[in-house]
Amino acid sequence: MLNINQKITNKFNFLLNILVLILVILLNSKNKAYGANTNWVEVSRAPAGVQYLDIDSIDIEKKGIIELTTKYIKIDSITSKEIEENIYIMKINCMTNKFKDISVNGKKNLSAKWEDANGDKLLDDLISDSCENV
Repeated sequence: MLNINQKITNKFNFLLNILVLILVILLNSKNKAYGANTNWVEVSRAPAGVQYLDIDSIDIEKKGIIELTTKYIKIDSITSKEIEENIYIMKINCMTNKFKDISVNGKKNLSAKWEDANGDKLLDDLISDSCENV
């Protein structure tokens, strides 16, 4: 009788460990953090990285101001391999061509200020393409 209870306890513990492992994997998923409903379109490419825009995320807030989600993939200039990926929620002022990052990788930036692209090709192209039909 004691041997049967021990077998049941061992099976229960094994199943519980599997369940915990599955939950850890699902909760650490990148898609969960950034959302699975994205429509990434490549906007610009440079030796240092690639800029994408989630075309479905563009929201016109008020005259000339839009909010959108972008993804920047940093590329190692020597190996040409992806070394970093960041997701931004940005506001763009299409009248002044300025932007501010209000969220980076899901973390809100409460002190975001309007900035110029300062000749950054990827940002210039993103602002130009995003504001084209606003």
